Amino acid sequence: MKQLTLTHEQIEYALARLTSLIELRGLNQTQLEQLSSVPQPTISKILNRQEAVGIDTRKPSLPSVDVLTKLFRALGLRLTDVLNEPDAVPQEIVGYLATPLTGVVRDPKSDSELSAVVARIKDAVAAPEFSHPMFDVYWPGDHTHPTRNANFTPSQVYRIDRSRASTFDFVILLCCAPSYGVGQENEIATQAGIPAIRFIPHEISRMITGSFIKAVDVHYSGALSSRIDFDKAELTEALRSIRLIYFKHRALYKGLNGDGFGPRLRKLVDERSGDYKQFASELGIDISYFHALMDEPFAVSNPSARLLKRMAVLLHESVAYLIGESEETDAVYVESNLSFKNWIANADGIDARLAFSIREEWRKGYFEERRLAVKRDYRRTPMTISDWYKRYREVAGRTSNNERQQNIFG
Repeated sequence: MKQLTLTHEQIEYALARLTSLIELRGLNQTQLEQLSSVPQPTISKILNRQEAVGIDTRKPSLPSVDVLTKLFRALGLRLTDVLNEPDAVPQEIVGYLATPLTGVVRDPKSDSELSAVVARIKDAVAAPEFSHPMFDVYWPGDHTHPTRNANFTPSQVYRIDRSRASTFDFVILLCCAPSYGVGQENEIATQAGIPAIRFIPHEISRMITGSFIKAVDVHYSGALSSRIDFDKAELTEALRSIRLIYFKHRALYKGLNGDGFGPRLRKLVDERSGDYKQFASELGIDISYFHALMDEPFAVSNPSARLLKRMAVLLHESVAYLIGESEETDAVYVESNLSFKNWIANADGIDARLAFSIREEWRKGYFEERRLAVKRDYRRTPMTISDWYKRYREVAGRTSNNERQQNIFG
C-alpha cells in the first residue's frame, strides 16, 4: 500500500468536487470552519484559489492533502473515496457516534451526562492499542449541536449526518433515550453495510434489537437523568471486532467508489424524460432526493435496489449500466472473451479477420440484448470454445456460398 500523494490534476478535481458539494448543501465558510476546524480565512483563500496556510510549497496555489482531507471530512466524505484511491495507507479508522441530542439538551442534567458518556467513549477509543491506525470518532454534538450550532438548517444537518453514517467505517449508536435521529442513523448504516457498536439497556425497542444492522452490543445501566455506566472492557472488545471488519472490508471492496452514477443518471433523464419533477414522482421519491441522486456521491445518496430497478424500467436501461458496470466487469462477457482468445490461439486454418468480426458482432448483440432485457428475467450463459467454432463455421459457410453464387451469376 502507499501513502496518499496527489497530482496537480487530482487536487484540481478534488477542489472542483468540494466546491460543488459546498454549494449544493448551502454551506457558508463559517459553517465549514465549524465542521472542519480549518480556519475560515484559509477556506476563503482555498476556494478563491489564493495561497493559504496548509498549502503544499511545491504547488503554492493548491491545498495540501491534510487540508483537503479535513474539508471533505467536514462534508462526511473521505478524500480517498472521492478520488477513488483505495490503496492509500489508512491513517485512521473513522467512526460516527450517534446519540440523542434534540430531546436531551432541554434538560441540563441529561445534557451534562450525555457529554460525560461521550467523553468516556472517546477515551476508550483513544487507547494506545488502537493507534496504528488510530480510531477517530465524530460526534454531531461537537459540530451541529441543536443550540450551540443552531445556524445549520435541517437539510444541512441531514446531509452531513447521512454522509457520515453511510460512508464512515463504523457507527456507534447510543440507545439511551427516545430519538428519531439514532433510529435513522441505524437504518442508514444498515443499508450501507456499515458495522455498528450499539450501547443498549436491558429493555429497548424491538425495532432496534430486531434491526438488520451488523452490530456488536455493549450493555449499559442507568439513565441520562442520573448516570450511565458501561464496562470499558466490553467496549474495547467491540472496537477490536470493528478493526477486524474494517480490514476485511478494505481488502474485499476496494475500488468501489466511482463517482459516475449521478452524471449518468442526469444525462439519461435529460435525454429520455427532461422533466425532473415528473420523473421523481414516477420513481416515488421527493424531488430533493432526486437531486441528491444526481449531485451527491453515490455512497451518500445510496439508492436501494428497488429504486434502481424502477429507474431501469423508466429509462429502459439495465441496472448494471446505471451503476456503471462496464464490459470489463460483465461476467458473461469476460468469460466469453477468454474462451474466444483460447480458441483463436489454438485454432488452425481460420481467417483471423473473420473471427474477430464475429466476436465484435456477438459483443454488440449481447450488450444490446442485455440493455433491452430490463423488463424481463434475463439470463445468458457465456460463449464456449465450441460455441465460437460453431458460429465461425456457420458464418464462413454463408460467406463461401455467397462467393460461389457471385461467381456463377456474376
